[in-house]
Amino acid sequence: MHLLVHGQAVPFSFRNLSINEGLSQSSVVDIATDDAGFLWLATQDGLNRYDGRELVIFKKNFDDITLTTGSRLGKIVNGLNNSLWLITSGGRLEKLDLYNETFTPFRSIGADSIQLPPVSCVYHDSSNVLLIAVENDRLYCYDLNTNKVNGALMHSVQGIFKDSDNLFWLLTKRGYATVRMKNGRFDVGAPENGDVHPSGGIETGLTDVSCSTIDEDKSHTLWLGTYGNGLYTKKKGEKKFVSFTGYNEQTKLPANLVIESVKAGAAGQVWVGTYGNGLYVIDQEKATITHYVVNKKDPFSLSYNDVLCIREDKQGGIWIGTDGGGVSHYDKRLNNFAMLTNSNVPDDISIEQVRAITTDRQGGVWIGTSSTGLTFANSRNNSFETRHFPPAPNAQGNYDRVVSLYTDTEGDVWVGTQGNGLLVIDGVTKKVKTRFYPDGDKRRFIPDHTIWCILPAPGNQVWAGTRNSGLCLIDKQNGLVKIYSNYRSGNRTLENNVRSLTLIDDSTLCIGFEKKGIQFLNMNTGNLFVKPNPAIDSLIAGGTIFKCTWYRYPMLWIGTLGRGMVGCNMNTGETYTIDDQKGLPNNTVYGILPDEKNYLWLSTNRGICRFVPPADLKTVNRSNFTVFLAQDGLQSNEFNTGAYHKAADGRLMFGGINGLTIFHPEQIVLSNLSARVVITQAMVNNQPLVSDTGMAYKKVLHLPFSQNAVSFNFSALDFVAPRRFNYYYQLAGYDTKWIDAGNRNYVAYTNLPPGRYVFKVKAALQLPDNSPVTELVIIINPPFWRTAWFLVLCVLALAGILYAIYRYRINQLLSLQKVRNRIATDLHDDIGTTLTNISILSELSKKKLLQKEEAGTFLDRIAEEVHNSSQALDDIVWSINTRNDTLEQTVARMRRYAAEVFDAANIVYSLQLEEQFEKYKLNMEQRRDCFLIFKEAINNIYKHANAKRVEIKVWIEKGHLYMNICDDGKGFDTTTITHRNGIRNINNRIEKWNGSITMSSVKGEGTVTKVSFPLT
Repeated sequence: MHLLVHGQAVPFSFRNLSINEGLSQSSVVDIATDDAGFLWLATQDGLNRYDGRELVIFKKNFDDITLTTGSRLGKIVNGLNNSLWLITSGGRLEKLDLYNETFTPFRSIGADSIQLPPVSCVYHDSSNVLLIAVENDRLYCYDLNTNKVNGALMHSVQGIFKDSDNLFWLLTKRGYATVRMKNGRFDVGAPENGDVHPSGGIETGLTDVSCSTIDEDKSHTLWLGTYGNGLYTKKKGEKKFVSFTGYNEQTKLPANLVIESVKAGAAGQVWVGTYGNGLYVIDQEKATITHYVVNKKDPFSLSYNDVLCIREDKQGGIWIGTDGGGVSHYDKRLNNFAMLTNSNVPDDISIEQVRAITTDRQGGVWIGTSSTGLTFANSRNNSFETRHFPPAPNAQGNYDRVVSLYTDTEGDVWVGTQGNGLLVIDGVTKKVKTRFYPDGDKRRFIPDHTIWCILPAPGNQVWAGTRNSGLCLIDKQNGLVKIYSNYRSGNRTLENNVRSLTLIDDSTLCIGFEKKGIQFLNMNTGNLFVKPNPAIDSLIAGGTIFKCTWYRYPMLWIGTLGRGMVGCNMNTGETYTIDDQKGLPNNTVYGILPDEKNYLWLSTNRGICRFVPPADLKTVNRSNFTVFLAQDGLQSNEFNTGAYHKAADGRLMFGGINGLTIFHPEQIVLSNLSARVVITQAMVNNQPLVSDTGMAYKKVLHLPFSQNAVSFNFSALDFVAPRRFNYYYQLAGYDTKWIDAGNRNYVAYTNLPPGRYVFKVKAALQLPDNSPVTELVIIINPPFWRTAWFLVLCVLALAGILYAIYRYRINQLLSLQKVRNRIATDLHDDIGTTLTNISILSELSKKKLLQKEEAGTFLDRIAEEVHNSSQALDDIVWSINTRNDTLEQTVARMRRYAAEVFDAANIVYSLQLEEQFEKYKLNMEQRRDCFLIFKEAINNIYKHANAKRVEIKVWIEKGHLYMNICDDGKGFDTTTITHRNGIRNINNRIEKWNGSITMSSVKGEGTVTKVSFPLT
């Protein structure tokens, strides 16, 4: 317990991290902080990474073997280039690459693959040389640049330390050795006496002591811990270590301590962690030693007495790893407040539900509780006493409810109760000197059993605010002097329930009522008056309950239940309401106290806050408030009405549901207003991001277009107040402004269009204007059909298609023109020629009319020409009719033509045709040429072959049309050159369609014609 009297510092309190907070196991054997600011905790069952809010556990286990003569503990050692060196279970050496969170085991080292026995300790030098001490009495210098290894004999090295003079200290079971390293190596040997020392005149010492740990403070003094021989120290320039046992009899340090860890903190203290004896903190400036051990009743005590390691983080916080209690954390920013609770007072002392506070001239603290009497805390000897008062006649309810306290100039304590009247107690003897209550005699009478508030008045008198009888002026000797209530006619109070009293000036008293607002009393004239104020009237109309008042020219401040704090300028009447929207942590204000800088300290249902009023109260925002919570050392987040007091020495005291909080405002160390934020996790499409780079180090995130839903967890790297930071984020390219996320450290985005974004996040306790910004570039690649190359390709393809359509159209027009030209040519060649012949034959027949036989010949020829003309015209019309596009129609016409020709000539013929012609289509030209080839072959047989029998076979095979035409005619010599066009026309048409024709003929035996061409 500590009452924090003037001039005293707050005793150290610790915040403990255990398995209840997510730690993987309770034995923390080593601790390290990396370059990013994360804290790493090695336990028997897992490696823990801590960011102040969350623990991430890696499945690596560490040894925890402790003896009074030596220990084998796992290690975490900082390496170069974002790495940590680990000595895991069994003395296995591993390297953790923080950049990609991968572990690399080192079972052997060097170009010669030297096998490593179990490793006891390791040190990574800035020259990139790794010093490795192993359990077979060897020490290796492993140059990671050259992959070369130099070894030396060294007895049981338990620790390696490099001091500010670049001298290496090797701690062994037989003292220590010092050595310098040059060019990545040093040589050591064994002297004749078997002790260990380097060969080049390097010193050894404490050869009969098992050395465990060493550190160097700011003055370059070395502090060396041992197993069973306590603590040694050596100042700069001195030759030898000397045993350190304290400064005097009052600050004694045992000489037989088993010391596992020593840490010289940046603040000047030396922290000594022992096995079994807890923690010692040496303050060299004050020449004091403070001993800390576990107190199971105090949640802010050291977590366990077996201390294994002590490390300092980048913010100056001290982390103490214990063998069974997890880790204890000390930071001066967590050490602002002293408190009295059940955890640090005797069991018979009442301290819960504090309702009233006062201090006496000796610094003693009087504490009124809600139902368990009055407790006195003596600051001179840290003793306690709780007093209970007998009930007054006709007392109401619990007579032990003390709700108001005041110490007068004579040292007497006025005690206002709820239901048991008003008492005056001798501040020295603690005896009741006077009692006032409704049934008392004339000099002891007051109209009410409940006294909510007490304020001093001149002449050994007090003003007392009652629950049901208004305001009373009471003289300690003569009793009730004056009463102001709502019952009286004329000069009446607004109501009878008076909750607060505040002096405006020497003649004006401000009376705060629970429900009716504010009224003023001119103490010289005795007149009550009000100052009209629409804002306050509006609060009253809304049923607002007033809790406290405080005045400092020209502002009257009013705390309310659920409506925040109201500030009223008594000169201008301007009124300002300050609530949680403007930065107040909670809208219920129980108490208001000023400090020496005129800052206001407020107690609420969410801790205590410091309010720095700006010049213009219209501009109040979060930056004007500093909030402190139970985690900062308060008795609780919830405080009580009436439980606030400012001592004569400047201490502020606030009471709540668990006890009393005490502090010196000028000694408050504020938390960092901003902190660097790291992104701790990323999710893509609700799945953890798999990446070759840890999120804390990742700068650019590439995603395909299908992975366009992302979310991030982030944390401010501050171990004192991580959950009180407010986060602000923006996705540049998507969000148009910064978004205030409060203390929520998570954000999600869905359905992000492809593009380049920059995710930005920052954190601040107040406003984020000067906070560092963490950025992550996010590139969501578009689908291939939205890429530039694809769009260019599409444009080119479209242009090609349009050009193809254009060419197709041109070709169609050309084809149409060609058809027209062919039809015209055919009409001219076939029909025109025939008509000319008919005309000539007609003229000749006219001349031979008288010669019947010759005229008949001409007429027969005219009839033949007409038939041929009709047939040619029919061929032309058939070839251009689209209904004849199928091969089936072509073959059918071929069948009809063969029948017409051979039936008329009495030639026996046979046709073999397949049934699958209907599924094939021929274009107009191909259809025409196919028929004309057939027709020409049939006509040749009809006109020249003198055949009696003809066999025709037409079939399709492998996309080709085949025609075989055999006759038994007279045949001909196929090698004989002829001037006729029939065969030439057939060949031309066959070549036109990339076909082939073979003709074989034997005179007297007939001719075989074979035709084939592809169907297109």
